[in-house]
Amino acid sequence: MAEVISVGVNLEAFAQAISAIQALRSSVSRVFDCLKDGMRNKETLEGREKAFIAHFQDNLHSVNRDLNELERLSNLVGKPSENHPLHNSGLLSLDPVQDKTPLYSQLLQAYKWSNKQEEEMIKY
Repeated sequence: MAEVISVGVNLEAFAQAISAIQALRSSVSRVFDCLKDGMRNKETLEGREKAFIAHFQDNLHSVNRDLNELERLSNLVGKPSENHPLHNSGLLSLDPVQDKTPLYSQLLQAYKWSNKQEEEMIKY
């Protein structure tokens, strides 16, 4: 069974989440490698297009699967309790630049777009 330390973090889930992050990074790299390589090494244009689309879709499904797995594991990790000081890292929340950066909203839009694309792929 997973060991839970006093700060409320599931260490086994944390280790699995780190592995899931590595898997996600690898699958994202494969997507960009696929885009970089394009439609090479096929005789006909139609064969190149079909192979590229199939390979690209497989890579996108892999990214979505890895992202969903990471999201599932993040819920299992738990949150550290508030009574432990964050030392200097607690000052990052006071940085006004972070408030001006729409990172969370962009990430949420990308996630919704990914799910929408997956649903449309299932229809076909």
